[in-house]
Amino acid sequence: MVFEKFSLRALAFLEHRGYLNKVFLRYEQELERRQEAAFSKLGLNRARALDKLNQTLQNIYAKNYTERNGMWSEHLILFAAISASDYKINKILEIGTFTGETTRILSALFPSSEIRTIDLPFSQILETKLYTYETEDNKLLEKRSTNLQLLSNVNFFETDSLSLINSIDSYDLIWVDGDHSYPTAAIDIANSVRLLNKGGLAICDDVYITASSTQHDGRSRASIDTLTKLKDAGLIELELLNKRLGGYFNFPKVNLKYLGIIFKK
Repeated sequence: MVFEKFSLRALAFLEHRGYLNKVFLRYEQELERRQEAAFSKLGLNRARALDKLNQTLQNIYAKNYTERNGMWSEHLILFAAISASDYKINKILEIGTFTGETTRILSALFPSSEIRTIDLPFSQILETKLYTYETEDNKLLEKRSTNLQLLSNVNFFETDSLSLINSIDSYDLIWVDGDHSYPTAAIDIANSVRLLNKGGLAICDDVYITASSTQHDGRSRASIDTLTKLKDAGLIELELLNKRLGGYFNFPKVNLKYLGIIFKK
């Protein structure tokens, strides 16, 4: 497709000027139809989930869902769909607390569930220069504190996710959103499969299928390679969902992001 030759910046400019609005609209409508079918295949209702998510977001942030708002993406709709389904979610693990925004949404969607969320100690985040766009003036700590305060069903721990190798806990839902590069992403996924209860599911963020094996900027093949190996070994069932549906995020098809849905056999 000719649009694949454009950079995201050029596409954003063209979209802003309105030249690609009609093309994007048709493409986005097709992506949404495919996404709804993918949700249905999982026994979930995306339209109903979006309504529930919007109610939740209005209560928390006084705004509706949009994938152009910061870190928001289809994973939030997926969480809402799971919360409205027959899945029994009693214990949740979140790998990668970041600002606590997703944690807060999970807490509202699963008020009866016990949620454990972990992230690196802040000093280590500064040393590794992770989240540099959020660590200035302690912005990350302030946002996290605001989001996590008064959440009675949430326990936050500052720890390296690799420490989960010693954990004996088990979970019904795991959100894998830590370091996306080798070797951490591979270890996080393997630990998540081990800690996942039968009948539960883990969701892996930012699964790239076109990245090179040597990238270490969050676009590595660590996740897809690990997930594929586990699937081929018969240890998990795997489904991939588009992370976002907007034309801006899906043209060109060079760095498409997916959500990896893991079902433990």
